[in-house]
Amino acid sequence: MSRALETFTVAHAGLRLRVRLMSSHVEVERAYRAGRRRRDGLYIHAFFAPTKSQSARHGGPIVLAGNGRLKELVPHEVPHAVIHKLGGGVLTDDEPLATAVGILTARILTRIERLGYAI
Repeated sequence: MSRALETFTVAHAGLRLRVRLMSSHVEVERAYRAGRRRRDGLYIHAFFAPTKSQSARHGGPIVLAGNGRLKELVPHEVPHAVIHKLGGGVLTDDEPLATAVGILTARILTRIERLGYAI
């Protein structure tokens, strides 16, 4: 995976996420596709890569571009991580999901802002 500008961890309710800030969406794309370009010319601007191991310390990394649309991309990627943690099933009570998404998103954005990136 490409080298990140910043890497940090956020946690809530037993879910730990590693967050990797890349320099640009080109670097995010390179990390996601191992350098292979998409045929349609579009780029991946952010992604969540779930861990396959139940014993892993983190639920997986969320990879973002430090110069990207963070207010849009962070709230998009966090639900992927929370749903993965909850087993990927259909929820009858979505309050824990909404709470986890809100708290983890706020923690990621706060940390990115403290690192000096525009939100």
